[in-house]
Amino acid sequence: MPILDQGYQHWDGKLGGHAFRWLAITRQGVKAQFKNRWLISTLVGALAPALVLAGFLILWGLFEQKSSILTPFLFLFQGLPEEIRDGPRAFRTTFWTLAYTQFFQVQLFFTFLLVMMVGPDLISQDLRFNALPLYLSRPLRRIDYFLGKFGVIAVFLLAVMLIPAVLAYLIGLAFSLDTAILRDTWRVLAASVAFSLVVTVSTGLLMLAFSSLSRHSRFVTAMWLGVWMLGGAAADALSGSVGREWVPLVSYSADLSSVRDALFDSDAEWERLRKLFRASQDAMLNGAGSIGPEGRRRGFPFPFGPPRPPRPPEPPPSAGEDPASRRPPWTWSAGVLAGLGVASIVVLSTRVRSLDRLK
Repeated sequence: MPILDQGYQHWDGKLGGHAFRWLAITRQGVKAQFKNRWLISTLVGALAPALVLAGFLILWGLFEQKSSILTPFLFLFQGLPEEIRDGPRAFRTTFWTLAYTQFFQVQLFFTFLLVMMVGPDLISQDLRFNALPLYLSRPLRRIDYFLGKFGVIAVFLLAVMLIPAVLAYLIGLAFSLDTAILRDTWRVLAASVAFSLVVTVSTGLLMLAFSSLSRHSRFVTAMWLGVWMLGGAAADALSGSVGREWVPLVSYSADLSSVRDALFDSDAEWERLRKLFRASQDAMLNGAGSIGPEGRRRGFPFPFGPPRPPRPPEPPPSAGEDPASRRPPWTWSAGVLAGLGVASIVVLSTRVRSLDRLK
């Protein structure tokens, strides 16, 4: 009895459910990451694309209403075809889709930076200091440990991808003042949620697998940089030498971009916009001058005459993709990401299995 009295400590805290035991690891991991000034600077920098997206949706909502507030910003819409200026609501889905596509394209860069800052120490540090037995001696399972570490990465990625996308969507709804906007843009919101989850799960599992392969975080960082940068460089090199359809699959960022474009169906929207600009350009060129006595077209030199016709927009090339090569189906890229996810789970299960019990 004295031994029991000596070792007993009363606790008055609130008991939590077994299903959320991993939250303690996530909470402490997130708090520890905020001590990194570079991480905070990256988070602040990641807000800039979100502000640009929200600003664009605000301007587009005012443009649909023909608001007088846009008078100082009319120069932004001078290059648009007449069809868009006369009926912008008919092109709402197109411009919202392309705006979100560009937003996620930029956020992929910040995603890779955040994962590189947050992920390397998550498991490698526990391996280096032999801390895994301390974790697993508590009422924690391996799945709780993995979920807790994965949650640290997920918090930061969702903070720069999903949350800004949803907030910008709500702002766009507020400034549109049209009941049909939900019908026109709900697919954009669904694609934003789906792509944010795809990026979070894929990059989170891959980084945790890398972190479990070494006790030194600098080696983990080198592996992540290799996947990020060398994959794109290898895809570019193979595109010039091999030129096969599967070559872009070598680039991890190109695989993510391919899945993103499929979720948003951005290729179809780019094609629609390109045809519209090309038709407007042809119409303005045909009416820009008159036929003189000698049969030659007489144009209007700048600054007289009609404005220059707008050039058709070109979609940005995906990372690791050669414009001359045919793009592989997005299902191939999804298969590559799924394969990497399964391989990451196998690596994690193998690396932690022998430490499930105290030695």
